Amino acid sequence: MNTPLFSVVIPAYNRDGIISRAIDSVLLQTFTDFEIIVVDDGSTDDLKSVCEKYNTSKVKYIYQSKSGANQARNTGIKHSNGLYVSFLDSDDTWENEYLFEVCNKFSSDDELGLVYVNDRKIQLPEGISSVKNNIKLEGFIYKEVLNRGRLATGSCISVKHSLLEEIGGWDNQLEACQDDDICIRLSKITKVGYVNKVLCTVYIDKQISRISSSNVRRSHNNFLLLNKLIDEIIINCGYKVLENKIKQANILFLSARDKNGLEFCNDLLIKYCNFSKFKIFIFQVKCKTGYYSKYLIKKLLWKK
Repeated sequence: MNTPLFSVVIPAYNRDGIISRAIDSVLLQTFTDFEIIVVDDGSTDDLKSVCEKYNTSKVKYIYQSKSGANQARNTGIKHSNGLYVSFLDSDDTWENEYLFEVCNKFSSDDELGLVYVNDRKIQLPEGISSVKNNIKLEGFIYKEVLNRGRLATGSCISVKHSLLEEIGGWDNQLEACQDDDICIRLSKITKVGYVNKVLCTVYIDKQISRISSSNVRRSHNNFLLLNKLIDEIIINCGYKVLENKIKQANILFLSARDKNGLEFCNDLLIKYCNFSKFKIFIFQVKCKTGYYSKYLIKKLLWKK
């Protein structure tokens, strides 16, 4: 069998009811030089049976004991044969032209190691759809991505296989913010391309458990990522950007009601930003005022 140009890695855990939606969206691509690698992260449902019903060599099923989504992605990378690796979460989908557009973008510039697309988000079961206007960052954009803290969700990125090996794949220590982490690390070593088209749909289903929907986990992992990047932020972006990122982490800890996390933020402000106790007090008051004001407004709008 010829080596495919793209390997599509789909990590999954207990998604037998919805994974066909993701797989079908790949099989319907107008660009057909790809393989699909579904990595089952220790599911207890009928995920294996669903995957094995596809009568095509393009769909490969791999089982691993429960190790987390990032390890499942890394397992997929290990078993992939493509020059490029694209990632798709088991509850998301692509438009038919996704791989065609991404392939064209890679072909336009040999220096590109990461290509990302725009997405839409659909809230379920309401079916509310939204599309954000991306900043459309392209080129050697490490400083900008580090400053912004986010480039694209995992289902929107495609990467040269060799670069994933160079950075060691996805960080298994992160349960959330892993998309931010890998895009930041990749943008440090390669040129980035952007396809200004909505080619991915991210489904946010309140009835399906997602790690990213947990305030506690989000706040904890945001802090882990911040700690990991502190020196890089200071060197490339400065102390004011670091202060803003500590503020963002602080607000997440407020939403999670995590007192230890708030103390950690205070310690960072003292260590890196030379904050006095009085300045920390003012900082916390501003964070709490801003957070609870937004919270009350959301509550009032929801009641209406």
